This record gives sequence, C-alpha cells and structure tokens, in this order.
Amino acid sequence: MDRGNILAHRGLWSSPEDKNTRAALQAALELGFGLETDLRDSAEQIYVSHDPVSAQGTLTAKELFSDYAALGVTGRLALNVKADGLQRQIIAELHAAGIPISRVFAFDMSVPDALGYLKIGLPTYTRVSEHESAPSFLDSAAGVWVDNFLGDFPQIAAARRYLDAGHRVALVSPELHGRPHKPLWQAVRDASLHRHPAFEICTDFPNDACVFFEVE
Repeated sequence: MDRGNILAHRGLWSSPEDKNTRAALQAALELGFGLETDLRDSAEQIYVSHDPVSAQGTLTAKELFSDYAALGVTGRLALNVKADGLQRQIIAELHAAGIPISRVFAFDMSVPDALGYLKIGLPTYTRVSEHESAPSFLDSAAGVWVDNFLGDFPQIAAARRYLDAGHRVALVSPELHGRPHKPLWQAVRDASLHRHPAFEICTDFPNDACVFFEVE
C-alpha cells in the first residue's frame, strides 16, 4: 500500500482542536500521507473547515493547495465538499497551485452539485453505505467512498466488488464514527485489499495504519 493512499482524516493531530489546522495538514503531507479535509465557502473565499467559518485565521483552500505544491508531495487529496457551487473555484485554485487533478477527488456533495464537478472534469467519488445501496452516477465517478455509519454495512464485500469492477475505493475506517478500527483493519488485511493500488483508507490513525499494513 502506498502512503499516499492512506488518507489522514483532517490531518495528523493528537487533540481534536487541531483537526484541519495548517500544522496538522502539513504534518500529514510531510510524512507522505494523503489527506481528507473539508471545504466550504464564506465571503467568496473557500476555507478548510468542517463547520461554518466563524473565526479569523481559518486556513484557506488556496493556502492548503500552495502548501501541498511547495512540499512536492504526491499523496491523494480527498476534498469533502460542505457547500454547493464551489466547483469552478476549486478547480481554478488547484490549477493555479499546479496540482494535477489526477491526485484529487471531491466527494460528499449533493447529487445535483456533484454533476457540476463531473461536467468540468474534477474527479468525483460517489458513496455507498447502508443508506445508499445504489451509488449515484457510478459510471461517471472516479471512485467510490465506502462508508458505514451504524456498523452493519459489509464494507469489505463492497470494496472488493467495486475494486474488481475497476473503480478506485476509499474505505472509511470505523473510528471516524466512534467504533473500534482494528477488526475492520484485520479484515482489510485478510482480504488483501491494501495490496490493491486503487485502494485507499481514510483514518484518524495514519501512523498506526502504516505499521499495521506494513507500509514503508
């Protein structure tokens, strides 16, 4: 498994208040991890923030993309879009920073908004979970975000199915929903999903994932 396919959820942090900070995101990138982070807009600017922007000094998407480019890294960038209508500004800022869009995907927006991302050629993941058994726009999607909100969705089987069909897959690790992660990680390893070049995992514990999946 490539380090860049381990998506550090809101960066590399030890305290919840550090999530999505510039230091946390840079720390993950410097270690070669991919990133999952949140984007939303305020006053015609796109910010890195899970919740509505309320404080000065919030990191902008432009600053994040500039940091990524300056570090010369190649990890995957998973952009969790929290507001509609940001497609053209996001892709313009990616191009301005010189980041190849082949390293990027957007996800989690509404289906009508996702169609706008597909239209301009920004890679977009659809989602499957216990609430979305038939992922939208699958034939046009760049990959599948395999989630499990309540703990009873067969993530391993779903990931295998979509990988075998030629899709990229990003698996949501259970700690993101407050559940133990080791049983799923063991199932990933038993199924050898981590050896597939199109497999990604989003986790709060990227360093632990490196050890568990024997990533150099």
